[in-house]
Amino acid sequence: MKRLGKIVSIVPVIAKADTLTLEERHEFKQRIRHDLQANGIRVYPQKEYDEDAEDRILNDKIREKIPFAVVGTDKEHQVNGNKVLGRKTKWGIIEVENVAHCEFANLRDLLIRSHLQDLKDVTHNIHYEIYRVRRLNESNVNGLGLSPLTPVNGTVDKSDAESNL
Repeated sequence: MKRLGKIVSIVPVIAKADTLTLEERHEFKQRIRHDLQANGIRVYPQKEYDEDAEDRILNDKIREKIPFAVVGTDKEHQVNGNKVLGRKTKWGIIEVENVAHCEFANLRDLLIRSHLQDLKDVTHNIHYEIYRVRRLNESNVNGLGLSPLTPVNGTVDKSDAESNL
């Protein structure tokens, strides 16, 4: 995850959260947060990119929920006359969209509603730029003067390399 965090934005998720009790889920989230911090793994949204007080408040609320404990399904069930996405258990229906049951709605809001453009910007302006600079530096170190469009696997036609000399 340390290496992955340098090339993509990381949003930690606990899958199948319905298999944990509320206490187990809370302890598991605490353990994950501790491990992330102890290993220096940066997760999205990162504090250093909070631009103003409003962003800081919103992002602090999001960071409190990380990792998101979610339940996934594609099945619809009738609940009080409404169709809802959920998982049916012997204790009842776990509604995917109900924040009292799981944090899928919070995750969706983060990824699609409130931070979609910011995720695109961070990907382009930070992650891609770091990748691009690394590739340019690698091509200069090899002395081949490769263009940034050279395939990542490093295979270069000998005639192309000679024409760049």
